[in-house]
Amino acid sequence: MGHDLSTLFDAALSHIPDATKGLPQEAFYFVSQLTPMVNVDLLIKNKQGQTLLTWRADAFYGPAWHIPGGIIRFKERSEERIHKVAQSELGCAVRFAPEPLKVFEFINPRRQVRGHFISMLYLCELL
Repeated sequence: MGHDLSTLFDAALSHIPDATKGLPQEAFYFVSQLTPMVNVDLLIKNKQGQTLLTWRADAFYGPAWHIPGGIIRFKERSEERIHKVAQSELGCAVRFAPEPLKVFEFINPRRQVRGHFISMLYLCELL
């Protein structure tokens, strides 16, 4: 049995040229059924204390307003993901505290794919 799995894993890996750039969707969904996803969330508030949200039409959690955030890629530092999320979701740069404000775990008991997250919430400021 182990040899069969090893052959399957080798075949799957041959279709993922560079995991540091992200996974193909099917591979990501498969991995998300086996292990928690680790992500960063950007908490951005204005002088009035209002929180900046972004619109996301997410197939798993529905179209809604969300705190900007993203899943950390293989061998990517959380700081890199914060910068990439700010650029891709907001089109700008941010400054952020070096340590997360909070680390929390989210488990959706009804979902196998994308059902378990470890989230690091960072206080950020738009530049």
